Amino acid sequence: MTGSRPESVLITGGASGIGLACARAFAAEGYSVGLFDLDRDKAEAAAAGLGIGDRATAFCGSVTEEGDLAAAVAAMEDRFGGVDCVVTSAGIVKVEPAFEVAPETFRNTLEVNVLGTWLAAQAAARSMAKAGGGSIVMLGSVYGAGGAPHRAAYCASKGAVHMLVESLAVEWGGLGIRVNAVAPTGVRTPMIDRLVAEGLYDMKGVHGRTPLGRLAEPEEVADACLFLAGRRAAMVTGHVLRVDGGWLANGYILN
Repeated sequence: MTGSRPESVLITGGASGIGLACARAFAAEGYSVGLFDLDRDKAEAAAAGLGIGDRATAFCGSVTEEGDLAAAVAAMEDRFGGVDCVVTSAGIVKVEPAFEVAPETFRNTLEVNVLGTWLAAQAAARSMAKAGGGSIVMLGSVYGAGGAPHRAAYCASKGAVHMLVESLAVEWGGLGIRVNAVAPTGVRTPMIDRLVAEGLYDMKGVHGRTPLGRLAEPEEVADACLFLAGRRAAMVTGHVLRVDGGWLANGYILN
């Protein structure tokens, strides 16, 4: 709790996938929740579905638009008294050979995954600095720590997010703002379902490469985000927490 009010969290990409799982997890822990998403109808339905009444609200906007995020943070301040945590879940991926990646595709991936993460963090941090601190949890990836074919733009973007975590943790620590990330392996979300349907995701290969032998569930990633946001992680900053089933630890070459 912050004073006499419930803590609040702003979640980008909050209408589906990992973002929605985070919204449910934070709501269950007593947070007031703001869902920020491009899809207004889905965001509003997701907010209503949390079952916490007027402690949930939805915002429609793009993470690449500074004004949209500033407006959402201002609304959170007015409605909930501040923003104690932001989870930057919004992101995109396009799987294609590097020779075929158009400049527009590369640029758009960086704008959403890196610039969008940065703008959300910056907008929330401005509010947190006035209040004496807060927590920022970014969504990284195992592909931010190691390369993968057909994902040049995505790997570059997630690697940048991991370095952003360290840079901001160092700069903002004195303001009481902690900055961390969660780096999942493949997560069972609509994005993965789409890639599987398009023949662009080798589910059998991923299972074989992962010591625990399966994808992560959105709720497992959300639990890691909730941990990093809360008091049990009060001395944790600048950290990228793997939620990867042992993916990055595995040096075994499959036959």
